[in-house]
Amino acid sequence: MKLGFREIIFVSVMLAVLVCAYTFVFKKTNEKRQALVADIESKQKVLNNLSQATAGIDDLNRKTQELEKAIKFFQSKLPQEREVDKILQDVWQMAAANSLESKTVKMQKTEKTANYSEQPIQMSLSGDFNGFYSFLLQLEKLPRITRVTQMKLEKISDREGAMQAQLTLSIFFDPGTPAVASTSN
Repeated sequence: MKLGFREIIFVSVMLAVLVCAYTFVFKKTNEKRQALVADIESKQKVLNNLSQATAGIDDLNRKTQELEKAIKFFQSKLPQEREVDKILQDVWQMAAANSLESKTVKMQKTEKTANYSEQPIQMSLSGDFNGFYSFLLQLEKLPRITRVTQMKLEKISDREGAMQAQLTLSIFFDPGTPAVASTSN
């Protein structure tokens, strides 16, 4: 077969059409496709991150419900402000039941927060150490929230097992109602 001028022009035009098609059609389409694939991958990553972030929401709701139950429990342990004197009377009775003598009882300034108030009470007790230990165990088992914030024990040297204690007891209460004034013993 002989290649003539017409055949060479025909092959050249066909090659030119192929080069133009690649340059103007296939190359641009391929670039758009790659851009779309990259966009899909980035959106897929964002979606995966969102799925991971929201996976803990059910757990968070459960934790929130548990914390609300705990708050209700502790609020049930907070007496009303008018009941502080009754709790103080119970503490005095526990001290007397354990053969402890109450030397002084001083109410200190009430510390208030948004959800509760704290009434520090400074007490001075004397008696047998075993009785004092029993008193502390009973104090720990009170149904209301109390805390011993400071304690100083001194041995009374003339009697075996005798001691004197100075302690600060904090009673926590709901500040919703006004307190009844109490006096020192």
